[in-house]
Formats: sequence, C-alpha cells, structure tokens
Amino acid sequence: MDLLRPRAIEPGDTIGVVSPSSAIDPEELEKGLQPFYRRGYKVVLGEYALARRGYLAGSDEQRARDLMAMFAREDVAAVVCSRGGYGAARLIPYLDPAVFRNNPKLLIGYSDITVLHLWLLRHVGLVGLYAPMPITMTRPIPEHAMEVFWRALEVPEPLGELPTWNPPYRTIVPGKAQGRITGGCLCLVADSLGTPYEINTLNAILVLEDVDEPPYRLDAMLNHLKLAGKLDACNGIAFSEDTRWDQHVKPNEATLTPDAILDDYLKGLPKPSMAGFPFGHIQDPLTLPMGVLAELDTERGKLTVLEPATVRR
Repeated sequence: MDLLRPRAIEPGDTIGVVSPSSAIDPEELEKGLQPFYRRGYKVVLGEYALARRGYLAGSDEQRARDLMAMFAREDVAAVVCSRGGYGAARLIPYLDPAVFRNNPKLLIGYSDITVLHLWLLRHVGLVGLYAPMPITMTRPIPEHAMEVFWRALEVPEPLGELPTWNPPYRTIVPGKAQGRITGGCLCLVADSLGTPYEINTLNAILVLEDVDEPPYRLDAMLNHLKLAGKLDACNGIAFSEDTRWDQHVKPNEATLTPDAILDDYLKGLPKPSMAGFPFGHIQDPLTLPMGVLAELDTERGKLTVLEPATVRR
C-alpha cells in the first residue's frame, strides 16, 4: 500500500482531542493541553473525550465515532489522543478506512494508541506520530524531546538524526539497517498478531518499548514475536526499555533482567539491534513517525529519519 502523508500543522490551527482508550480526568486533560495553548493552537474536544464507562472513555461505538468525526471535520487539522490505557483495539470493528483515507491527518499518541497506528498503516497507509499525549504533558518533558515533537508536527521535512542528544544506550548487535518504522508498545504489538491490524515487520525498523511488565511477560511477548516470524522479517530492532519492570519483581525473587532477555532473543539475529533508544514510557520520549523510512545505527545509538512524515499545505 502506498504511504499517505498528512499535512503539517502550524500554530493557529485547531487540534481535535479524542479518548480512544481509557478515560481521563478533566483537570488532567486541561493541564496536559497547556503546551498546545502556549504554542498557539486552538483545541476542540470530541463529544466523548471526557466520557467514562468503567475504565473506558465511553462505549466502543462512541469512541470510534468520536475518532472518525474528528478526522472528518474540516476545521480540525490534526487529532491528538488524550491518553492511552486500554481499549483502542475494541474500536477496530467500528472503524471505516475510507474516513481516514479521505481525510488524512496526523494522529498523535502512543502506548495503547499503538493499535490505531498499526491499523492505519495496514488499512490506510497513513503516517502517524508515536508521540507524547496530554496525559504525558501533565509532567515536565525535557526541551530536547519537545523540540522533536513540534518539528514532527509542523515541519514537512525529514526529522534527520535522532536523538539530538546523547542518552545512554546499549548495542546488542552492531551495524546499520534501513527500513520503515513500525512497532510501538510491545504488549500491543504482540496482541496484534492474528488480528486485522497485525503488524507488518517485513524489511522494517522495529521499535519496541513497554511499561510495568515483569520480566517473564517481556520474555513471553518477545518469544511470541519470534515464533510468529516478526523478528526475522525486520531489518533492525531498537528497544527502548520496560519502564518500572523492577517494581514488579519481589525481593530475592529469581528472575532474568530485561537486558538478559533481550540478549536471548536478539543477539543471535543477523541484524542490528540495540536497547535504550529513548521513546515511549520514559521521561524524555522522542517522537517517531510511523511508516516513514529511517536508518538505524546501533553502534552509535542513532536513528536517522530519511523521509518527511508530512506534506506542505
């Protein structure tokens, strides 16, 4: 499928806010929207952006309708998800690819929003941004990460070499590889197998991260991807971290570390791989354009985005 790039946005535009997954507290949402207001954007909330049905932001039909309505609105330039959590996969039966194909816009979000990025790539070919959301912006995000975020939204040029600073990383298999960026939150990527939004890793740069998963779960999910052939099919792998994994291991409990588990699955693969690439559930997450061609250099810990994620107006 041909890649469909949405238009870049600029201050003064209107951003639509939806909640495709878990519910968000109104005060948290308002706090998390402040960076958009300060940047000069206008904001409009979806009808069910603040809805709550248990741990979901309204019914599946309501959340799907909100998402499609925001894409269809002519006055909305981009769509940001208020938060992740759980529930995006429940929207899949209600989504119409034609709505997104006929109204290509940036979808901004990460974590559970992995589902929507994978679905949009498979069924529409639409580039999206695996990026901080309002729930993320309720806490300070370092300036270097926000600089990448705004460039990804507003500048229709390749992002170039990322990261622009030098965070710690670990080379697992040294080398360089090119491919289109895909992946996201590991548990959602693993859950995609056998579904209508199953991840396509053929010749891709596979980016993975997760949060609050004990080591045995990390092991199980990587094993799932391996047995499904997803690790063999890609050209290179950049893992961020399993944030807060150690809080889910009891004192003196026999375990493997995430580093040991990654080595088990990646060291034997004849392709570049690394850990510690800064995106996802971390303090200073990079924004990654899903579906765009990039080059991974695991010896230097760098990812270079070679194509623009957006087009000019």
